[in-house]
Amino acid sequence: MAPRINIGTHGILISTIVLIISVLLLVDRLLATGPVRLILEDGRAVPVEGASYFSLNEVLFFIITAWLGGMSFLYIVLFSKEMPGIKKDTSAVPENKSTAVLAAALLEGDEKVLFQKIADGGMILQRELVLKTGFSEPKVSRLLDRLERRGLIIRQRNGMGNRVLIK
Repeated sequence: MAPRINIGTHGILISTIVLIISVLLLVDRLLATGPVRLILEDGRAVPVEGASYFSLNEVLFFIITAWLGGMSFLYIVLFSKEMPGIKKDTSAVPENKSTAVLAAALLEGDEKVLFQKIADGGMILQRELVLKTGFSEPKVSRLLDRLERRGLIIRQRNGMGNRVLIK
């Protein structure tokens, strides 16, 4: 299992800053002019650009900077869907069964399947969710963590397991 790096709630912001800095550094270094020599011809100085090659240090700089920029871009693309600072206004929606139906309509994929199983009964044990959905125990736990962070469900201890309720 690959180690995960947690850069906190400001991950998108940090990744954006790293991406911008790496692009600016690459552009600056790639657009830098090579060495210019002056040759005297007929009493005038004539500039002659010599062939410029990148040194090993510059190539390593390009590789590291491009990798940092690429990883930052990948992080932004993969995790921009989970913006913790953005909250939707749900004050106009009445608190009842229709709220659960509305929440289920806004969810996607496996989260939607899991939430609908919870909404059908209003209360269900976590191990029953594993049986009803066919998902693995860790997957159900991760999906429930996401739903709980979004404020859609509540988990209560029930002996060795958890009871899952619609909030």
